[in-house]
Amino acid sequence: MTNSPIGISVVIPSFNQGRFIDDAIRSLLDQLYPNLEVLVLDGGSTDDTVERLKRYGDRVHWVSEPDEGQSDAIAKGFSRATNPWMTWLNSDDVQCNNALWAVAEAVEKDPAAEVITGRGHYMDEDGNGPRPYPTISVGLGIDVRKEMFEKGYVAQPSVFFRRTAYEAVGGIDRKLQFCMDYDLWARFALHGCRFVGIDRDMSGNRWYETTKSVGRFLDLASEVTATQVNLFGRVSPYFVQTVSDNLYQRFHSVRFGDANQMFYRLLYFKTVWVWFNARQPWYCLKGLLFETIAKSSPVVNDKLTWAECWRGMVGAVVRRLRRV
Repeated sequence: MTNSPIGISVVIPSFNQGRFIDDAIRSLLDQLYPNLEVLVLDGGSTDDTVERLKRYGDRVHWVSEPDEGQSDAIAKGFSRATNPWMTWLNSDDVQCNNALWAVAEAVEKDPAAEVITGRGHYMDEDGNGPRPYPTISVGLGIDVRKEMFEKGYVAQPSVFFRRTAYEAVGGIDRKLQFCMDYDLWARFALHGCRFVGIDRDMSGNRWYETTKSVGRFLDLASEVTATQVNLFGRVSPYFVQTVSDNLYQRFHSVRFGDANQMFYRLLYFKTVWVWFNARQPWYCLKGLLFETIAKSSPVVNDKLTWAECWRGMVGAVVRRLRRV
């Protein structure tokens, strides 16, 4: 690598996350990356966040004032950033495995790169129990637009992008509460930005009960599907099943148990499919006739065969008739 690696600005949106903020900041500073700008946009925390930020002196630029939510804080941070490459790191997440250096190496190898994506992992509230974060495929011959539509899952703290690309697609959508990251990645792809993948675990994403992604999962899924309709005009099978499985768990299996679960999950899927895609008649009909669900989860994509669907439907009907 050259002696002067690319400049990277990392924005950390924060609100009352004093118990995590040091882990996030140290995960950046401890990489000893020479051309790094860290900006913390705090929403006026009432815990000890500000006292913790003061300890970093001029190594961290920060402001603490009311904002309109996470997306607004991120947008404000990017407007203050001065480097040509940017990302954001939520205040309860961390970077790992010299992520900044890996990005610099990737850009040096491919100077035309505009978006860098790496792998990541989920972890619990204490930073333990790591498990892989699913990540779309990026590379030669891969249609990233298709990957974004059909799957869309990317470890947000492992994505870095050029300021010029960010400005070209209009920046982050401040109105979004949950999927501002997916919306931005999809717009990068639709704009034709050059994606480059790094085969390295670059971030840890905390996943616990009080995070908004967990506690308000249906709100998250609804925002993602609305974003898909806005950008692609339709909703992919992956996101339809994400919503339909959640509805099945909430409103069916809890009350009726998991007997004939595949059959009823498929019915939920087909119902949600029509609900989301009715405005695209041909696409809607095609999916209604030919799409099936994944047996375990949309990420695994172990889809039911039509023979399995038929056997499940017949079995459900037979068991229902025996009760009559």
